[in-house]
Amino acid sequence: MRIFIPALATAAWLAAGIATAAEPATPTAPQHQARADRQAMGKRLFQRIDANQDGSISRAEYQAWVDQRFARLDPDGKGSVNAEDIANSPAMHDKAQHGAERLIARYDRSGSGTLDKADFEAREMERFDRLAAGGDSIDQAAFQAGMRHHGKRMRGKGTATPQP
Repeated sequence: MRIFIPALATAAWLAAGIATAAEPATPTAPQHQARADRQAMGKRLFQRIDANQDGSISRAEYQAWVDQRFARLDPDGKGSVNAEDIANSPAMHDKAQHGAERLIARYDRSGSGTLDKADFEAREMERFDRLAAGGDSIDQAAFQAGMRHHGKRMRGKGTATPQP
Protein backbone atom coordinates (compact mmCIF):
# COMPACT_ATOMS: atom_id res chain seq x y z
CA MET A 1 0.00 0.00 0.00
CA ARG A 2 2.91 2.38 0.73
CA ILE A 3 4.10 2.07 -2.88
CA PHE A 4 0.61 2.41 -4.39
CA ILE A 5 -0.28 5.79 -2.83
CA PRO A 6 2.94 7.58 -3.86
CA ALA A 7 2.61 6.04 -7.32
CA LEU A 8 -0.96 7.32 -7.52
CA ALA A 9 0.10 10.81 -6.39
CA THR A 10 2.95 10.81 -8.91
CA ALA A 11 0.60 9.72 -11.69
CA ALA A 12 -1.82 12.53 -10.83
CA TRP A 13 1.02 15.05 -10.79
CA LEU A 14 2.28 13.81 -14.16
CA ALA A 15 -1.24 13.85 -15.61
CA ALA A 16 -1.61 17.49 -14.60
CA GLY A 17 1.67 18.24 -16.39
CA ILE A 18 0.57 16.37 -19.50
CA ALA A 19 -2.77 18.19 -19.51
CA THR A 20 -0.91 21.50 -19.29
CA ALA A 21 1.41 20.52 -22.11
CA ALA A 22 -1.53 19.45 -24.29
CA GLU A 23 -3.16 22.89 -24.23
CA PRO A 24 -2.95 25.04 -27.36
CA ALA A 25 0.22 27.12 -27.92
CA THR A 26 -1.84 30.33 -27.69
CA PRO A 27 -4.14 29.80 -24.71
CA THR A 28 -7.31 31.78 -24.22
CA ALA A 29 -7.67 33.91 -21.09
CA PRO A 30 -9.55 31.16 -19.17
CA GLN A 31 -6.94 28.57 -20.24
CA HIS A 32 -4.14 30.89 -19.18
CA GLN A 33 -5.84 31.41 -15.80
CA ALA A 34 -6.40 27.66 -15.40
CA ARG A 35 -2.73 26.99 -16.14
CA ALA A 36 -1.67 29.66 -13.64
CA ASP A 37 -4.04 28.16 -11.06
CA ARG A 38 -2.55 24.67 -11.59
CA GLN A 39 0.97 26.04 -11.30
CA ALA A 40 0.11 27.91 -8.10
CA MET A 41 -1.56 24.79 -6.71
CA GLY A 42 1.54 22.73 -7.54
CA LYS A 43 3.76 25.28 -5.81
CA ARG A 44 1.56 25.25 -2.68
CA LEU A 45 1.57 21.45 -2.65
CA PHE A 46 5.35 21.36 -2.99
CA GLN A 47 5.71 23.83 -0.12
CA ARG A 48 3.33 21.78 2.04
CA ILE A 49 5.29 18.56 1.42
CA ASP A 50 8.70 20.25 1.84
CA ALA A 51 8.37 20.40 5.63
CA ASN A 52 11.75 22.03 6.31
CA GLN A 53 11.35 24.45 3.36
CA ASP A 54 14.82 23.68 1.96
CA GLY A 55 13.59 23.63 -1.64
CA SER A 56 13.60 19.85 -2.05
CA ILE A 57 11.38 17.02 -0.89
CA SER A 58 13.20 14.24 0.91
CA ARG A 59 11.96 10.68 0.99
CA ALA A 60 11.06 11.17 4.68
CA GLU A 61 9.06 14.33 3.92
CA TYR A 62 7.23 12.58 1.12
CA GLN A 63 6.50 9.58 3.36
CA ALA A 64 5.15 11.90 6.06
CA TRP A 65 2.85 13.55 3.50
CA VAL A 66 1.63 10.15 2.26
CA ASP A 67 0.94 9.10 5.86
CA GLN A 68 -1.03 12.30 6.49
CA ARG A 69 -3.11 11.75 3.37
CA PHE A 70 -3.90 8.17 4.33
CA ALA A 71 -4.81 9.28 7.86
CA ARG A 72 -7.48 11.55 6.33
CA LEU A 73 -8.94 8.52 4.56
CA ASP A 74 -8.63 6.35 7.69
CA PRO A 75 -9.62 8.59 10.64
CA ASP A 76 -10.19 5.52 12.86
CA GLY A 77 -6.57 4.46 12.35
CA LYS A 78 -7.43 0.86 11.36
CA GLY A 79 -4.63 0.75 8.79
CA SER A 80 -6.91 -0.29 5.94
CA VAL A 81 -9.99 1.20 4.31
CA ASN A 82 -12.74 0.01 2.02
CA ALA A 83 -14.79 2.07 -0.45
CA GLU A 84 -17.38 2.96 2.21
CA ASP A 85 -14.67 4.18 4.59
CA ILE A 86 -13.18 6.37 1.87
CA ALA A 87 -16.58 7.72 0.83
CA ASN A 88 -17.29 8.70 4.45
CA SER A 89 -13.80 10.03 5.19
CA PRO A 90 -13.03 13.66 6.01
CA ALA A 91 -10.94 13.86 2.82
CA MET A 92 -13.89 12.92 0.61
CA HIS A 93 -16.26 15.12 2.60
CA ASP A 94 -13.97 18.10 1.97
CA LYS A 95 -13.73 17.24 -1.72
CA ALA A 96 -17.53 16.94 -2.03
CA GLN A 97 -18.00 20.22 -0.16
CA HIS A 98 -15.56 21.99 -2.48
CA GLY A 99 -17.32 20.55 -5.54
CA ALA A 100 -20.72 21.64 -4.22
CA GLU A 101 -19.42 25.15 -3.59
CA ARG A 102 -18.07 25.34 -7.17
CA LEU A 103 -21.44 24.17 -8.53
CA ILE A 104 -23.30 26.85 -6.57
CA ALA A 105 -20.81 29.51 -7.70
CA ARG A 106 -21.30 28.53 -11.36
CA TYR A 107 -25.09 28.38 -11.32
CA ASP A 108 -26.24 30.85 -8.62
CA ARG A 109 -27.12 33.96 -10.60
CA SER A 110 -28.62 35.87 -7.69
CA GLY A 111 -25.60 35.48 -5.43
CA SER A 112 -27.78 34.03 -2.66
CA GLY A 113 -25.55 31.01 -2.10
CA THR A 114 -28.35 28.66 -3.12
CA LEU A 115 -29.29 26.96 -6.36
CA ASP A 116 -32.89 27.05 -7.46
CA LYS A 117 -34.44 25.21 -10.37
CA ALA A 118 -34.88 28.38 -12.45
CA ASP A 119 -31.15 29.24 -12.25
CA PHE A 120 -30.17 25.65 -12.99
CA GLU A 121 -32.50 25.41 -16.00
CA ALA A 122 -31.46 28.83 -17.33
CA ARG A 123 -27.77 27.90 -17.22
CA GLU A 124 -28.31 24.51 -18.84
CA MET A 125 -30.60 25.91 -21.55
CA GLU A 126 -27.94 28.55 -22.34
CA ARG A 127 -25.60 25.60 -22.91
CA PHE A 128 -28.20 24.01 -25.22
CA ASP A 129 -28.55 27.26 -27.18
CA ARG A 130 -24.77 27.56 -27.53
CA LEU A 131 -24.37 23.95 -28.68
CA ALA A 132 -27.37 24.20 -31.03
CA ALA A 133 -25.88 27.38 -32.54
CA GLY A 134 -29.26 29.08 -32.70
CA GLY A 135 -31.10 25.97 -33.94
CA ASP A 136 -33.65 23.80 -32.20
CA SER A 137 -31.55 20.64 -31.94
CA ILE A 138 -27.98 19.48 -31.31
CA ASP A 139 -26.32 16.88 -33.49
CA GLN A 140 -24.04 14.26 -31.99
CA ALA A 141 -20.80 15.91 -33.16
CA ALA A 142 -21.73 19.28 -31.62
CA PHE A 143 -22.80 17.60 -28.40
CA GLN A 144 -19.55 15.63 -28.11
CA ALA A 145 -17.47 18.72 -28.93
CA GLY A 146 -19.35 20.65 -26.24
CA MET A 147 -18.76 17.90 -23.70
CA ARG A 148 -15.03 17.84 -24.51
CA HIS A 149 -14.91 21.61 -24.00
CA HIS A 150 -16.85 21.21 -20.73
CA GLY A 151 -14.37 18.58 -19.52
CA LYS A 152 -11.39 20.83 -20.25
CA ARG A 153 -13.05 23.66 -18.37
CA MET A 154 -13.80 21.41 -15.40
CA ARG A 155 -10.13 20.37 -15.15
CA GLY A 156 -9.21 24.06 -14.90
CA LYS A 157 -11.51 24.44 -11.90
CA GLY A 158 -10.25 27.81 -10.69
CA THR A 159 -11.02 29.92 -13.75
CA ALA A 160 -12.09 33.44 -12.94
CA THR A 161 -15.16 33.57 -15.19
CA PRO A 162 -16.98 30.26 -15.68
CA GLN A 163 -18.53 29.69 -19.10
CA PRO A 164 -22.05 28.26 -19.61
